[in-house]
Amino acid sequence: MDIKNIKTICVAGWSKTGIALARMLLSLGKKVKITEIRQKSCFLPQLIKDFQLKGANFEFGGHSEDFISNADLVVLSPGIDFFNSQLAKIVVKNHLAYCGELEFVSYFSEAKIIAITGTNGKTTTAYLTYRLLKKKNKKVYLGGNIGRPFSEFVLDTQKGDLIVLEVSSFQLETVIKFKPYIAVLLNIKPDHLDRHKSFDNYLKTKMKIFQNQQKDDWAIIHKNDNLHKLFSSQINSKIMYFSDEFSNENLSAAYRIGKIFGATKTDCLSLFSQFRRLPHRQQLVKVVDRIKFINDSKSTNPASTCFAVKSIQSPIILIAGGKDKGFSYASVANYARKIKKVNLIGQAADKIKNELNNKIKCQKFDSLEDALLSSSQEAAAGDVVLFSPMCSSFDMFANYKKRGQRFIELVGKLHQ
Repeated sequence: MDIKNIKTICVAGWSKTGIALARMLLSLGKKVKITEIRQKSCFLPQLIKDFQLKGANFEFGGHSEDFISNADLVVLSPGIDFFNSQLAKIVVKNHLAYCGELEFVSYFSEAKIIAITGTNGKTTTAYLTYRLLKKKNKKVYLGGNIGRPFSEFVLDTQKGDLIVLEVSSFQLETVIKFKPYIAVLLNIKPDHLDRHKSFDNYLKTKMKIFQNQQKDDWAIIHKNDNLHKLFSSQINSKIMYFSDEFSNENLSAAYRIGKIFGATKTDCLSLFSQFRRLPHRQQLVKVVDRIKFINDSKSTNPASTCFAVKSIQSPIILIAGGKDKGFSYASVANYARKIKKVNLIGQAADKIKNELNNKIKCQKFDSLEDALLSSSQEAAAGDVVLFSPMCSSFDMFANYKKRGQRFIELVGKLHQ
């Protein structure tokens, strides 16, 4: 792609990633058009005005052919389900070039990219890797799905730098030439089936992280995952396996990445011994009357919730529910002896109750506040009240962080 000859770029989707991307493109002197399906009222007027003063044009409330058809390139934010959208029909009809933000932004850097994906544990592994590599390298950047968009810092990078990216399946959907120096697949469990339609599609999307790698690159895969046999036959790069070098797979994967850049096991032990869980990931919020309240709002699929339940030794009252993503919750029933009750909220509550009710007692509530209050009253000394939703937040909250913060606020009010 000859970036110099591309004059007009349409940014599709104007959330955090789209905003950073539009800002980057304007700094490069490109003509920027922004198409956003939400209404204008969802955004701060001053933010829109600031971009308009810099030359950006907007359309809100949908994606229209008149607005998009004269663009040289359409760059997609990861939140857009492109292949199931009206936008795709417009792009195909008008023979427009398109790519995802991850793909496009990678063309602007000569730094070595470490891309980390998987169903669970991406953020923790990316953060640990960043901290580990910072001990050995002066210029290391952290971004992607972890919170800081790639486009926000890519123009600051140069050859010899390292970029650690947390990469989601949504970002990998539109990969064409994206080629990380190190590609990491932590694990694969059913997730985002509401978008990918099947586990097979989800798996193929995750596999795209390896598709452009060459013999001098690295693929890092879990040794004990049966899928590694399938992956190995499709990978052209050098393969390194991780398993149980440390207490969990996040630490072990970070160690393997660090090893490529000269980090020792001693370096890792020093860092890992100081590590505290990131917010909203099995985060101990408070102990009230010897009852532990744990915020695991980042758990947006059953596999992640099962991992949290498995790591807790005490009896559990589980608070779960949210927006259904299209998978089964039956795996939670494997922990029926440990889970005393499941208190449910959100759009998926009926589905979860139907799948678990014969093995675990379940009850529906209208709000997180009601579910927490009931849980605190039902729990006994030594129990754990675990907020691990198994679902996305979008039926009740803007994101998992807002959801987790609300749980923390509510726990803080208990027994006041």
